[in-house]
Amino acid sequence: DRESLGALAGAIEDFAGGVVMITHNNEFCSKLCPETWVMDAGHLETKGDADWMLKQDTKIEDQQQITEMTDAAGNVSKVKGQKKKLSKKEEKQLMKKIKNKLKNGEGLDTDEEEFAFEKDLL
Repeated sequence: DRESLGALAGAIEDFAGGVVMITHNNEFCSKLCPETWVMDAGHLETKGDADWMLKQDTKIEDQQQITEMTDAAGNVSKVKGQKKKLSKKEEKQLMKKIKNKLKNGEGLDTDEEEFAFEKDLL
């Protein structure tokens, strides 16, 4: 009935997470979904306004980032931030630095070691 659909629509709008909706009620779906993905005979067709996703990026950036986590035993761990993409110049400098460290028998830090594996230096 209409009251139940109205209550459900209100709850979905207030929900902060994502929702996958399977419905035959086009009016209900179009009210809540700025974009729809219709799968028909193995073919995916997208309809609607995909620009709403661009607005989500600013919401994500505005979120406070977690810097520490505490496990059940009370151990505190630092959380690494997102890695920045290195320019060609920075990448070349890092490769030179890693090669020198390896040549001199010095240890690599975690990021350097990960980069060295990616570039097949180890």
